Amino acid sequence: MPVVMFELPDTEAVRAGRRELTTRACVLFAEVLEAPVERIRAYVRRYDLEDAAAGGVWMADGGPDGPFYQFFVLGDRPASHVQALHRGFTDLLVDVLGYAPGSIRGVCSRINPADWGIAGVTADIARKSEQAARAGQN
Repeated sequence: MPVVMFELPDTEAVRAGRRELTTRACVLFAEVLEAPVERIRAYVRRYDLEDAAAGGVWMADGGPDGPFYQFFVLGDRPASHVQALHRGFTDLLVDVLGYAPGSIRGVCSRINPADWGIAGVTADIARKSEQAARAGQN
């Protein structure tokens, strides 16, 4: 279920770095949550500089960068996972795209397993099916 979305200005640097950013974000998410990387999704959504302002200055007029990310985890994940993901996504934006850490903002959205869909069923049901399948293998 893990998903991260990066909201970034449509610049040459972002276009050049989006592949590295998204693939590394998937690996980070998998490592922190100890989840199969195949389940992770990472997206870059680019916006025109004429569609945003940061610090009260329109970006098209040279306003500061306003990198933002949002990630989703199931509600029972520990706070240590959330903190590690905030740190990791910030580090990725610094390392890959050169943003100043102080300019980066992010939010974690905790989702009730009964509200998240996986292959057409909610995560609470998917988890039960997965646990039953594992129990049958033992």
